Amino acid sequence: MKAPPLVAIERCETYHDQELDRVIAHICTAAQLPDMQGKRILLKPNILSDAAPERAVTTRPEVLAAIIRYCYRQGASEVLVGDSPGLQGPGFSPRNSGIASAIKAEGATWCDFAKNPKMYRIPGTFGLRLPLPKIFNDVDIIISVAKMKTHQLMYTTGSVKNLFGMVPGLHKSASHMRFPSRESFARMLAGLYSVIKPHAAIMDAVISMEGPGPAAGKPRHTGFLLASTDLSALDTAQAIIMGYDPLSIPLIRELRHRKLTHWDHPDDISYPLLDARDLIISDYRRITQEKKTHLISALLLPLFTRRLSVHRQQREPRPLFDRSRCTGCSRCVKICPAKALSLDNDRRIVVDYQSCIRCYCCHEVCPEDVITIESMEENR
Repeated sequence: MKAPPLVAIERCETYHDQELDRVIAHICTAAQLPDMQGKRILLKPNILSDAAPERAVTTRPEVLAAIIRYCYRQGASEVLVGDSPGLQGPGFSPRNSGIASAIKAEGATWCDFAKNPKMYRIPGTFGLRLPLPKIFNDVDIIISVAKMKTHQLMYTTGSVKNLFGMVPGLHKSASHMRFPSRESFARMLAGLYSVIKPHAAIMDAVISMEGPGPAAGKPRHTGFLLASTDLSALDTAQAIIMGYDPLSIPLIRELRHRKLTHWDHPDDISYPLLDARDLIISDYRRITQEKKTHLISALLLPLFTRRLSVHRQQREPRPLFDRSRCTGCSRCVKICPAKALSLDNDRRIVVDYQSCIRCYCCHEVCPEDVITIESMEENR
C-alpha cells in the first residue's frame, strides 16, 4: 500500500526573516522534501505581472529569499529562479515585485525561460506542443513556489497551475484559445504537469488573494505556509482552506482522473502538522462556481466540441473595461488570444464580445486595474 502524501501546514503570521526561516525549515522537514545535498535546484515563483509585493499578486520576495537560504543550508550546489510572465520582454527581470533583489541578495541565479526553449508534446491534448526552458532538463529538483490565490477562470491558482509560467511569453495566450473552457484548460495543465514532473511545492499563504484573482483580487491575511512533494495534494489543501470542495476544482479533478496524484480521495492526504480541514475560512471570497456539469461536452473529443466549448465559455461573465481610466497601454490587446480587443484612434479600448472567449488574460495583465468581471447576476 502506497504511503499517503504529506501536506505540511504551519502558521506564519509575518514576512519577517526569522519567522520565515523557522517555519520553512519546519514544513519542509515535515513534508519530507527531497535531499538537496549537491543538487541544482530550480525555484518557480508566481510572477504573474511583476506587481508590487503588497498587492499579493506574486510570491512574496521574503518567502522566496527564505527558501533560497533553506536550499543552501541543505547543501544545494546552486539555486536558480525563473518565471515567464505573459508579456515578458527581452531581458525581463522581476524588479517591481522585489524578487530580483531577493535573488541577488541570497546568491541565487535568475533564469530567462525565453532563451533557447525546447518543444515538448503535451499528453492528453491531441497533439499540442509547447516550449519549455532549456534549464528544465539541467536541474536536479524543481520546486513550485506558489501563491495562495483565487482565479477567475480556474477558481484557484495553485502550485500546479503555477507551472504554466514555465511556458515562455505569449505561447500561454495561444493555449487559452485552443483550450477555452475550464475543463479543457485543466486537461492541458495536467498534461504539462506530467511533462515537467516537479519534485515539490511550497505555498506562500501568509497574505493570500481573495475575490477576482489572480491579479485584481484583494489581499487577505491568512497566516500560513504550506509544503508538499505532491503538488495536487497541496492544491487540494489550499482549496479546502478557501472553503471549496476540492473535487469541484477542474484541475484537481483532472489530475485525479489522470492518476497524476498520490491519493484517491482528499481524505487520503496526511497532515503531519496543521490539518487543512480544521483551517477552513468560511467567509473567504471565492469565485462563484458553475452549478451544472456539462458531462457530454466534457467527454467528447475536443476536435468535435471546440465550437461548443467556445460558445459555452462565452456564457461566462464578461470582462468589463472602465474606458475613462484606461491608459491605452495595449497590454490587454497584445495578450488577447482571440484578438477580441483593439484600441481606437483615441487609444480607447474596443471590445468584441462575440470573439471574446472569457479567458481573462486581459484581466490578469492590466496594470491599472481598470478591468472587472461582471457579476453572475449581470450576466443573466
